[in-house]
Amino acid sequence: MSTMQMLDVHLPTTDGRHIVMNRYTQPEKDVALLLSQLGLSLPEQPPPKVYASGQTGL
Repeated sequence: MSTMQMLDVHLPTTDGRHIVMNRYTQPEKDVALLLSQLGLSLPEQPPPKVYASGQTGL
């Protein structure tokens, strides 16, 4: 389970805003099999957040 990570992807836009996407890495095959056997599933990826220039979501 320690191979799964959560990443914050920050993308600047041409109009000065920036997009922040929180993403979980996909589990490796052995972890996916374990989750399946336990009857567990991963949550959906959260939607991206858009921030105006000068605004931070950190």
